[in-house]
Amino acid sequence: MACSLFRPSYISLDYVLQRAGVIFQWDENVTCVSYLSRSVAVDDKQYQYRKISPELWIGMEGIEQQDNVAIATPERAFLDMVYLSAGNCYFDNLRPLSIKQVRTLLPLYRSQKLNERVATLLNVKL
Repeated sequence: MACSLFRPSYISLDYVLQRAGVIFQWDENVTCVSYLSRSVAVDDKQYQYRKISPELWIGMEGIEQQDNVAIATPERAFLDMVYLSAGNCYFDNLRPLSIKQVRTLLPLYRSQKLNERVATLLNVKL
């Protein structure tokens, strides 16, 4: 349902990070990335969409298709979260993330600030 309401969109952010064990605080909302910011309720389910820059839609690296649903990998969801929150976010457990995959996806965002934030959060040199 989440990917059908607004296209293009993919499930990401809190929803993916909770299921990966990166964020422990549970929330029933489905969080998505799309071309707009919106919150929609359908059948007692809340769908939250966050707008991301159109150039980040070029290529779908870090986004998997599962049963006709586009869903971010934990690494892509992590980068989306840091990018959209300008680094004002908290993660309980970064161990489930693949540093190698984060390094592969990071150039898609074309942001030196994001590179610096990610390096600090992961305590690595990028």
